[in-house]
Amino acid sequence: MSTPTGNPIRRAVNRIGRFLPRGWRDFWLQFAIFWSFYVAYEGSRTLAQSDRYLAIRNALDVVRAQQVLGIDWERGVQVWAINAPSLVMTIANWTYFNCQFTITYALLLFIYFRRNHAFYFIRNALLGTSFAALLGYVLLPTAPPRMLAGLGFIDTLQQTSINHSSGLVQWFANPYAAMPSLHTAYAVIIGCAGVLVFSHPLLRAIWALYPLLVLFSIIATANHWFLDAAVGAFVALFALLFAFAVSRGRVPTLTHARATRLSTPPSALGGDSLPQRA
Repeated sequence: MSTPTGNPIRRAVNRIGRFLPRGWRDFWLQFAIFWSFYVAYEGSRTLAQSDRYLAIRNALDVVRAQQVLGIDWERGVQVWAINAPSLVMTIANWTYFNCQFTITYALLLFIYFRRNHAFYFIRNALLGTSFAALLGYVLLPTAPPRMLAGLGFIDTLQQTSINHSSGLVQWFANPYAAMPSLHTAYAVIIGCAGVLVFSHPLLRAIWALYPLLVLFSIIATANHWFLDAAVGAFVALFALLFAFAVSRGRVPTLTHARATRLSTPPSALGGDSLPQRA
């Protein structure tokens, strides 16, 4: 004979499900979409690796193009960062290894739980960016500055506990994935997301400046060229336009979220009763 309280495990699952904006079904759907894509993307990046000679040659072409454009500033930025107080280089190293995944996914989780109306827009922009970046890695494999020690660059990450020689990093990473800079592309999208979903002026200012911090980190650590970053930002803008088109011309804002809550009947705000979004 069953007790009035029911199965304790099921009760716990249902209790947790109340905190999910669209119930367990949508949560696992988004989890599957993001992580399936991420695993496939990282695996395909290793297949996109080209030979070192071609990647170095493309990097030298980037150097020459930057000299013509007058933006060959990487060496100067790194020299300044290395000679600055050690905190500067510590921040640069930490930002480089945490911005693309830790910070990006932490904000994504926050948006999913607390600003769910904006999650699908940001998700589509990030996925579109990753697809475009993969095409760049296949068509134009490019070595980062750290591989051109002859030009005076130093791989500052070699002095940290996690670096490009670490097990999982070495296994999944494509060493010739400099063009375009996915770090910059993600930073532009996540920076825009932060500005969209937060109302406090200080938080908005921090997220507006976030792409500049990432830009500094990828240059100071000799992992990208300025031209990589410029193309990465260009890709991010196109990805945002793609997400804008997919969302039928609606950009999620705090005002939109409040209007949605006011116009939605209370009975529609619980768990799986909300319409599912793929």
